[in-house]
Amino acid sequence: MEQIWFFLDSLDAARLLDLQRYLDGGGLFVVVGQAVPRGSLPFDVPERAMIFDQRYSGGLNVVRGRHPRIEGLWTQYSHLDTGLARNVTFSHTITDATPIENWRSERHDMQSAPIGALSSEDYRHQHNHYQNLHSEVYNFSRDLNGVAIWGDSGAFAPGGKSWGGFFSARSWPVKWNGYTPEHLFKYPDDQFDAALVGIEIDVLNAGQDWNVRSPLLPGNLSKIGLQVVGFGKKNTAAVEIRSEDSDDPQRGPEDRRGAWHWGIIARNSLAEDSTVLMSENGRIARGIDFDKTTFTEGAVRITGAGAGSGIVFDGGPGGEIYTEPSAAGPAMTLRSGAGGLKIYDSDGTNLLMEISDEGVRIHKSAEQQAPEESAPGSLWRRLRWLMTGR
Repeated sequence: MEQIWFFLDSLDAARLLDLQRYLDGGGLFVVVGQAVPRGSLPFDVPERAMIFDQRYSGGLNVVRGRHPRIEGLWTQYSHLDTGLARNVTFSHTITDATPIENWRSERHDMQSAPIGALSSEDYRHQHNHYQNLHSEVYNFSRDLNGVAIWGDSGAFAPGGKSWGGFFSARSWPVKWNGYTPEHLFKYPDDQFDAALVGIEIDVLNAGQDWNVRSPLLPGNLSKIGLQVVGFGKKNTAAVEIRSEDSDDPQRGPEDRRGAWHWGIIARNSLAEDSTVLMSENGRIARGIDFDKTTFTEGAVRITGAGAGSGIVFDGGPGGEIYTEPSAAGPAMTLRSGAGGLKIYDSDGTNLLMEISDEGVRIHKSAEQQAPEESAPGSLWRRLRWLMTGR
């Protein structure tokens, strides 16, 4: 009968020889028992094989390739005093020698990663993917929701904290003897760089457009990239963007670590009839709140291109503000609403002026408020003459 597992319970020479025979015979699963001393192991395991390491009481380590987890190291928390616990850890070191396969699980050569912009058709054929944990669900049921991964964490003590999921993408110029491939020791650390994406969500829609109803269904079906659903009592924020020191009162924008250049960016991903930001919520307190932030280059920046390109009120009938090109440069343009344009005093109680399709009507002139300002040649008279011709 073929031996599926090899249980390593000691490091004596005879046992290690048995292990080598098992691996040379194509064995894939090595269980390292708690009796084996902790630390690195005195043998190499081919990358195709897995080590199930039981030596560390915090849980089970599943290791492939040369990885420091075999020494029980949490490299993410190196030299920190953070308290740590876990259940199962999957660790794998991948290199240029990692076996690659195609979509039929047939051996495949690793392709050179593309650099720079490519058409989507070219890119889909010219890159390589590795998955440490791959979960997939085929759903042929109309009434059963298919979920590939569900993380559920409950906080059941006063002051408890729970995360349903936690993702990190890190870069680090690691030069670690025994783990880093030899040819990767030769670059200067200060020239190191790598691309990072914390989490990517792909929505592959081969059904109808978002606003098209299928004849097979009673209504349109939504296609959402990220859906955040609140339950129970009122929650704080659906999305929060932080840096590593967001809660440090000693740091400001000028020296914050891990700060973002853009909070949110839509990169060449919207259609000509798309909306960048949509709210469907009825009447609430505020739209955009910048009370705690000031700006040096404008709170809102708009490149005008004529009517319809600026701020439009009430879908158009309420008027709009935009810029349009002129010989001298962009011209600020204000189109009044169907009911005109009204200007009130500073407390919003007294109507000072109305502008409508019929002309300009002044409700409270400077003469009524301060007669001395109505002398011939006063600024107010000149302004009134420009607007009304009187």
